[in-house]
Amino acid sequence: MNKEKHSSFWDSYKITLEVAKGKEHLIKKSYFYFIISFAFQGLAFAFFYPLLNTIFADNFNLNDALFWFATITILSLVSFIFKWKASHFNYSGDLVETTHNLRVRLGEKIKTMPLQKLYSYRTGELNSILASDVDSSVLHMGIIAGMFFEVAVVPIVIIVATFFIDPILALTLLIAIILSIPIYKWSRKGTKWEKNEIAKANSTLEADTVEYIQGLPVLRAVNQIGKNAQQLQKSISNVRKIQKQGLFGSSIPMVVMNTLIEFLFLTILVIGTLFILKGELTVATLLALLVILSRLSEPFANFLAVASVFDTMEAGFRNIKKLLDTKEFEVIKPIQKPKNFNISFNDVSFNYDSNNQKVLENISLNIKENSLTAIVGPSGSGKTTITKLIMRYDNPIKGSVKIGDVDIKNIEPQTLMKNISVVFQDVYLFDDTILNNIRMGKPNASDEEVLEASRKAYAHEFISRLPKGYETKVGEIGGSLSGGERQRISIARAILKDSPIVILDEPTSALDTQSEVAVQSALDELIKDKTVIVIAHRLSTISHANNILVIENGKLKEQGRHENLVSLKGKYYSMFEAQQRVKEWNINNKGTL
Repeated sequence: MNKEKHSSFWDSYKITLEVAKGKEHLIKKSYFYFIISFAFQGLAFAFFYPLLNTIFADNFNLNDALFWFATITILSLVSFIFKWKASHFNYSGDLVETTHNLRVRLGEKIKTMPLQKLYSYRTGELNSILASDVDSSVLHMGIIAGMFFEVAVVPIVIIVATFFIDPILALTLLIAIILSIPIYKWSRKGTKWEKNEIAKANSTLEADTVEYIQGLPVLRAVNQIGKNAQQLQKSISNVRKIQKQGLFGSSIPMVVMNTLIEFLFLTILVIGTLFILKGELTVATLLALLVILSRLSEPFANFLAVASVFDTMEAGFRNIKKLLDTKEFEVIKPIQKPKNFNISFNDVSFNYDSNNQKVLENISLNIKENSLTAIVGPSGSGKTTITKLIMRYDNPIKGSVKIGDVDIKNIEPQTLMKNISVVFQDVYLFDDTILNNIRMGKPNASDEEVLEASRKAYAHEFISRLPKGYETKVGEIGGSLSGGERQRISIARAILKDSPIVILDEPTSALDTQSEVAVQSALDELIKDKTVIVIAHRLSTISHANNILVIENGKLKEQGRHENLVSLKGKYYSMFEAQQRVKEWNINNKGTL
């Protein structure tokens, strides 16, 4: 276990206020009412002394007994009223609203944070933050606060009251509380470690579970279900290991604390008995103190468990805060809009956070408006990174990216993305109707506009054949449709958006010949009168491009038209010749397999 310092209750209180942003006044009011409630409860317990002294007095006075009983009742009633008012935060829906607001804040952050930062999280990790971390940070703040204040306030009030009855007994109670402090610190060290580690382990487990389930079709196809479950099993075992260590580490302090309470009970009984024998204390006073202690023993014994929940909250909130503190891209003033849709890279270099090696190095290029520009090169050469930088996936570490002679840092994100449509190689469709998936390109589009875009994308025919037509749900990630069908829906979405810049990330590389023909026809409709950038794998498909950029090891090696690049007999030529040889090999060997 590490030696990380545990946070104080004041730290936990500040975390609570930060979590409850917008509802801080309700939290403060709730905690204030809890303090008043348990102060009155402590006073009610303290008045057991005069009540029992009156009951056990030699000359019993009913009026005095009723007076003290009524006093205790009134104090208990006032305590109940304030406790009810304090708990209003939980029962009124404010707690649920706080949870909702926090998830909305996280959702807004995810929508606006740099994509590079977003992609540094695994899907399961984000699920864990939005689900379990939010719950652990918020849902405990009301109930646990009440339990904490009961343990903290009531004993203090009773000790103060006992000083007026018998200072020695009060001092005994005070010493017991002082002795509990090192036990508390010992316990918090263990629970803080356990809560932090279990939060990390559960996050990893959730991510591994999502990854395993999503990959099951592939694992079954290669008969590796058991072998590739090893990482998942490792994550499960890690959770069990940490839970065992945590339970062991927290159980010992709990046993010691319970032993301390029993020792305190016996000590008070022994000291009280001696005082009674000396005539310095009445049986009623000792009885009252024992009654009070027995009432407090359970919440006091649970004090360590209550304190550990603060560590659970802190561990969950640490992940939330890390996400909330992620800075969005600054839009540098003056905010501008591009006047045309030429695209230029000026001495751009870039590398990812996890890799010190430059992905792009001193790239300078110009893409003319309403032209078709192809980007080619080996895998990992930086082709996709160029298109990501145009969409401001991240800022270059050097140089600038401009659209219409305006640095994209001066363009608001909504304006930037309004001007760019993207058709990815791996199409993502939401588990919704085909109509709604296409309409995402233009949320206020009419049904007729959606159908027109679908026709232009050569998707209307196959959609019309489906049992529910455009109201057909596509399944998770569009799983109920073929690759070509998903691509055409994606293209229909882009056609409906009608952005002046279109980025195509190898949209036909994984399709069969028939699907490729249909998708290519849809693409021809999409790119009319647009500034088009296409990442190409098959060089024969981009031979008609206005300009071809050859990227290798993050550098621009060559650029020009197909004929010019072939005549140079450089990198492009060698790639083109290699693909031609593969074609000839396929033709010559057709039917031999």
